[in-house]
Amino acid sequence: MESAENELITRVGPGTPAGETLRKYWLPVGLSSEIDATAPKLVRWLGEELLLFRDQFGRVGLTEPNCPHRGTSLDYGWIEAGGIRCCYHGWVFDVTGRCLEQPGEPADSNFKDKIRLKAYPVRELGGMIWAYMGQGAAPELPNYHFLLRDDGERVFSSYIRECNYIQQVENALDPVHATILHGRAVHGFPAAPEWMETPDFNVTMTDTMAYYVARRQGPELGTEWHREVAYVPPIMVVHHGGSLPGDPLAEMVDVAWRMPIDDHNTRTFTLKFFPNANGKRGNPEKEARPKPPPLMRGTRRQWDMASINGQDNAAQVGQGSLVDRSREHLGHSDRGVILVRKLWKDVIEASLRGEAPANLIRSAAQNRLVHVDVIERLVKAEELRDHVPSIVYVS
Repeated sequence: MESAENELITRVGPGTPAGETLRKYWLPVGLSSEIDATAPKLVRWLGEELLLFRDQFGRVGLTEPNCPHRGTSLDYGWIEAGGIRCCYHGWVFDVTGRCLEQPGEPADSNFKDKIRLKAYPVRELGGMIWAYMGQGAAPELPNYHFLLRDDGERVFSSYIRECNYIQQVENALDPVHATILHGRAVHGFPAAPEWMETPDFNVTMTDTMAYYVARRQGPELGTEWHREVAYVPPIMVVHHGGSLPGDPLAEMVDVAWRMPIDDHNTRTFTLKFFPNANGKRGNPEKEARPKPPPLMRGTRRQWDMASINGQDNAAQVGQGSLVDRSREHLGHSDRGVILVRKLWKDVIEASLRGEAPANLIRSAAQNRLVHVDVIERLVKAEELRDHVPSIVYVS
């Protein structure tokens, strides 16, 4: 990859092509459970310092972090009076950035009506906080079924990895790394035994996603591990799309969003949705496996090479916080990685031309229910041979 292309897809600050493209989407900026009305929280997204807070009415705001009066950090402010009150002189701002009070000004002053705190539109859906950081009218926040449903349990986790978001996104469409990095036995047991065999896989790119379909020998003769993984621009990776409500096979959802903090740090939000299963489970939780003791490796930075997260940290952070892709030597097994980069580059370039980037939803009717049809399952040989991932808008 040329250096200019690498810069195009990796830099996310204000005014950059990738950064401005990302700002056209609703993006995850927190979990509902981690912010309450007791205190605001400083955050950093897309290279921008921001403040996340919940007012006493339960509304969430994402604003610039400093009071426009004298510049004091609102991180020390008080949640009251319909918004957040600056600790210095008491100016109050609501979640939309409107100034509600200025205690030191005359009672008949309209000065507060001339002051506004920069604020981004925020919504909560499915236990996550979403923000629209772009210009103009916001698109529809996608109604993914796993965010809307109440017939199961949502389980969240998140972590920060000290590398560029593309290093995590492109990793998703690299099935060979799963075998080499995660299938290796450490202390006699692999982190993911179902991935031990090098897969037979194909990769495909459409206008809306890039994905692979991989097959590995199953535990019994005549069975196969069928695994699909999709990258859905801008930053969502789908390891399993799960089943829709009412499907006879109740399958879990496993998705992740690789949200850029800045060019060198990424916060991943993961969501697993487990539907209430009255019938057969298509992908029951794996039986308890013996957990190997940690194996810490590394000179300057140590990671646990016996765990999947530690292995991924070693591989991705070990590339450097922002890898120089002009020095790579890609092979046949890297064709999924190539498609991830090409798709995101195409989306950015379409945005630069003034076209609507992929997967933006403008119609509420189209947004009734959204399903990403991606499957991971132990199957009989030859089963699911014709299945390919897709995005389904349920009418």
